[in-house]
Amino acid sequence: MVNRKWWESARQMDLLRKRFESIHMDRRGFLKLAGAATGTAATMSLLAACEDDEDDDDVAVEEPDDDDDEPADEPEPDDDDEDVDEPDEEPDDDDDAPADGLAAEQVFRRNFERDPQSHDFNKDLYCGGDFNLFTMLGQFNTDLEVDPDMAESWETDDSVTWIFHMRDDTYWSNGDPVTAHDYEWSWKRQLNPETAAPYAGFLYDIQNAEPFNTGEEGVEIDDVGVQALDDHTLEVVCEGPRAYLPTVVSYIAAAPSHRPSVEEHGDQWTEAENIVTNGPWTLESWEHDVSVVLIRNDGYWNSDPITLERVVRPIIGTDASQLAYENDELDWHYRGQLGQLERVENDPELSEQMHRYNLTGTWYLVPDPNVEPFDELGVRLAIGHAIDRDTIVDQVLRGLATPAYTFQPPGAPGFDENTYPEYTDYDPEKAMSLLEGTPYEGGQNWPPITLTHREEGDAPRAVAEVIIQMLSENLGMEIDHEEGEPVETYERMWEHRLQFMWVRWFNDYPDPNNTLFQVWYSGFPTGHRHPWSDEEFDRLVAEARGEEDEETRWAMYHEANQIQLEQGAAAYIYNPWNYGLMKPWVTNLPMNSEGEFVPQWNIFFREYDHYQILEH
Repeated sequence: MVNRKWWESARQMDLLRKRFESIHMDRRGFLKLAGAATGTAATMSLLAACEDDEDDDDVAVEEPDDDDDEPADEPEPDDDDEDVDEPDEEPDDDDDAPADGLAAEQVFRRNFERDPQSHDFNKDLYCGGDFNLFTMLGQFNTDLEVDPDMAESWETDDSVTWIFHMRDDTYWSNGDPVTAHDYEWSWKRQLNPETAAPYAGFLYDIQNAEPFNTGEEGVEIDDVGVQALDDHTLEVVCEGPRAYLPTVVSYIAAAPSHRPSVEEHGDQWTEAENIVTNGPWTLESWEHDVSVVLIRNDGYWNSDPITLERVVRPIIGTDASQLAYENDELDWHYRGQLGQLERVENDPELSEQMHRYNLTGTWYLVPDPNVEPFDELGVRLAIGHAIDRDTIVDQVLRGLATPAYTFQPPGAPGFDENTYPEYTDYDPEKAMSLLEGTPYEGGQNWPPITLTHREEGDAPRAVAEVIIQMLSENLGMEIDHEEGEPVETYERMWEHRLQFMWVRWFNDYPDPNNTLFQVWYSGFPTGHRHPWSDEEFDRLVAEARGEEDEETRWAMYHEANQIQLEQGAAAYIYNPWNYGLMKPWVTNLPMNSEGEFVPQWNIFFREYDHYQILEH
């Protein structure tokens, strides 16, 4: 695959030039910084770009590999993450400046890595827009717990029928009241087969949602179990007991859309001139491939405590964002790269601005139990003892991760603290002994083996290479390494055409149902993600959905973990963290109860509610 560097892309150079011109940046200073960060060849490319005065709108945009807000590199908790100190300089004595040292203009700058396709999460979870434009019935706090939002309360008698009570003091950005009807219409829009929403299955807990979405004969839209009883009461009837439903409907996939805008503008309804939002923010402008600017939606019920007035999101690719941060184009460089980590840690200024954060996910190996050599249980179990997780975390990822032993990551509800050492301890001798009685005893006679993962950054690639080396040294396996195109690789995964896969999962919502049931349950009529299956495992994770007692639920999932490890269904390797860089004038960082920094990521995303900008 082509792995072009950002400075080799004419389109990226043109966009950089536009940004530099807009801020009247000194070219000499820029080239000096570019030379330090990227080397002479990159500097010459940038020089040529800066000297080119002609726009070239016909150049194709280079597409980065990951979805917005997904990491390229990953990381471990940092006890030193504190609120950022105020700058040493005294604030200007400006009549317009607040007396408490805050800047007169509360503007926060955070890049998009690519231009969003839209901001229509109701239709397409993967649209790449800004989560903060919309809000759901609940919202996740920094401890990944659900707090009320558009619904001020909810109740259920049996975990099957849920009643959500809507607020009567919140409005869409055009002044329309937000009502229960908005959510009924939006969720049915997502489930409508004509919408072709790729994440419609997220709502399959709702009664008749799946048969309606899949076009089953005789199931109509009115049969779907969501109904606005009046403007302020939403009834949701599930297929069975779903004790975690408030967690599901607080995830961004359950965001609403504004019906009059959709009906008037179609797929263009989220353009800046058309969009109507119900979250704490709305669009002020959207210059495609250049920038997105958000302003506060004062109609949102809880906008008063928010200090920020504007969020500016320039379109800056992953590789270029480090340079943009160091050039003061960004306040928050959220996706630090593993290749830059040593330089950042050794820089006296950047090291003080570095923050680590939990990605609430897991990287793991999946051997296909139906394909040799992994059809031998001993081979699958040997993998768990042949990989040194601590070395991977400490030496390869440089502490930007924690060792993983089961699927649900630390920091998420239902995390299993048992490391199951009988299946996961690094023990090469035990690993080799598990091959006794198999055709591969003594680490011999291996068939061709290929480890496959999708292309998504230097950290997963580096770990894959180390895993291959460890399995060679400890089990005698000779393994080819395939780094595939993301979409095509996932298609093969779903078709169970990958012999040995290196893959990750970031939690959509913080409940083991999202990991153990949605990823591993084998009874879905439309297929399942991985080829391993077990009847008792399926029963446990299916029944756990309706268990109202939390401790009992967690115990059921932990029993399911035991089954997976006994059968070598997967080898869980590490829980990724990441690091970013935050300017010292950004204060009031969102922190969880453990004192860890929690920026916007896949679950919690209300970071704009917290930040305040100091005079600088």
